[in-house]
This record gives sequence, C-alpha cells and structure tokens, in this order.
Amino acid sequence: MTADAALQKKRLTVMLGINAVCFVLAGVAIYGAVSLRIDWLRLVFLGAIVAGLGSHIWFILGWMRATKGEGASS
Repeated sequence: MTADAALQKKRLTVMLGINAVCFVLAGVAIYGAVSLRIDWLRLVFLGAIVAGLGSHIWFILGWMRATKGEGASS
C-alpha cells in the first residue's frame, strides 16, 4: 500500500466516523425538535448536517489532491 493510499484510507475512516456521529446526533436533535418541541435543537440538527457534509467535502478534496499529485509525477 502506498503512502497516498494509506492516507486516503485513514481519511475515509475519519469521514465515516464523523458521519456516524453526525447521523446519530441529527436523529436525536430532530426527534427533540419535533416531538419534544425544543426549538434550539433545530440548530443542532442543521449543524450536524453541515458537519457531515463538510467531512464529505474534506474527503473528496483530499482525494482530488492525491490523484492530481499522481498525474503530475508520471
């Protein structure tokens, strides 16, 4: 496994961990906001969605950077 592949595997693992936490947090927050009528949990829900999306963008940008570096060195 090359260094780039190892780094991408680590990035993928971190992204999946962040997404799992954000998924659970968003679920609990939307339940509290809708069922229990705790209005500030809507912001927590939106924050979890943004954080999950941000982790995807972080992973894709790292992947693009790694593939761009491979093409330049060939």
